[in-house]
Amino acid sequence: MAAKDRTEGGIREFLAHEMMGPLIQLTEALNIRDLSNESGTLFEVAAEPSEDHHPPQQQSNFFDDISLISSLSLGGGMFDEDESKLSDAGDEEPFEQLACRMVDISGDGGVLKMEVKAGVGESIPDGASVTFHYNAFLEHNDEPFDSTLLRGRPERKLLDDGGLLPGLNLAIKTMRCSETSRFLIWPQYAFGKKGCPPRIPGGEVILYEIQLVSAVDHAAADSFEDLEGEEQNITSFKEKLKAAQAHHRQGNQHHREGNLHGAKNSYCRAAWILEYCALKDREEELQRGNILVRLRSNLAQVYLELKDPARACTQCRMGLSVTGEHSKEIIAKLNFRLGKAKGLLNDFSGAKKFLLQAQRLKPGQDEITEELEAVIKREEKWAARERFMCQQMFNSSATAERQGQASGKASKSVEEPGNTVGLQDGAFKHNWKA
Repeated sequence: MAAKDRTEGGIREFLAHEMMGPLIQLTEALNIRDLSNESGTLFEVAAEPSEDHHPPQQQSNFFDDISLISSLSLGGGMFDEDESKLSDAGDEEPFEQLACRMVDISGDGGVLKMEVKAGVGESIPDGASVTFHYNAFLEHNDEPFDSTLLRGRPERKLLDDGGLLPGLNLAIKTMRCSETSRFLIWPQYAFGKKGCPPRIPGGEVILYEIQLVSAVDHAAADSFEDLEGEEQNITSFKEKLKAAQAHHRQGNQHHREGNLHGAKNSYCRAAWILEYCALKDREEELQRGNILVRLRSNLAQVYLELKDPARACTQCRMGLSVTGEHSKEIIAKLNFRLGKAKGLLNDFSGAKKFLLQAQRLKPGQDEITEELEAVIKREEKWAARERFMCQQMFNSSATAERQGQASGKASKSVEEPGNTVGLQDGAFKHNWKA
């Protein structure tokens, strides 16, 4: 018992040492059963660690596994060679040193900007719906006090509606999609003199690093939706087209975010606006058709993802019936999605017809070929299942017929004993009369 206590005490001491001190490599692996028996076990510590053994290093920043955040602190990899030496540039504070390299976008020095990665597209319009990632730092802190990446989802806000800090609202309006930039925001544009205790003291300058994911202009759609029914009817084609395009962009954003029902609603609204608008010339007809056919194709895709192939078929047929001059690519997409929907409805001949049509329009597309092969395999399985079911039905009817014949023979054999009983009964009566 004493030996066992000494062994257990040794294990506890060993584990405590392992938890408090560096890891020790053994020459051979230990068996846990040997550690728990009364006689204990012997092990040998390696003189030097092997080449393939690397003790785990403690992470200095819990955002290190995220590529964007790993470079956010003032010593991160996004700074160039001169910027990485900011901390050695005299007695100035880090934010003061950084401010010297930034551009004033507010006009009074309250919001400064440094572009890290250039964006694409046009500038952000007023009132747009923006989706962005951000990390917010206080001075002398390497880890952000707030981060959308830590929460695992981007922030979505409407510009100019009061839902953002004034400095953030101004900062985002200077960006383009996919841009990443740093902003120093002074208290009057951030949390003011009172701050936001306990995380943000009063009068603090905040460093934001923002990555703009997307921006959707809702102004045209919102303006159209604010109109009464009669006013919407008399609105010009140009205004209706802008509203439909805004709903179309909103649907694309919903789809990127995985919000299928939101995408469906936006696409349907855009299609409704275009379906019921008066056209005055061929040019307006072509503009309408160019957007409408894409809306129908997008709706078909959304319905496929919602597991509703019947409605996907309807949207594809409506898209193929849109008048205008359409590219082979969009027609091929409609045929492909129609063929896919037909296959899910077990209309295999129809599925092959439209998939082959898509293949003729866009030869060499692996996705079309793979879907066509999948439809053929499902058709073969379906045919084999039907053959099996028919065989089972035939076997069941044959079995029932045999059982019926056997039942007929049994009933006939039952009648003969019945006659015997009658004779016996008659004989009994005769004997009784006698």
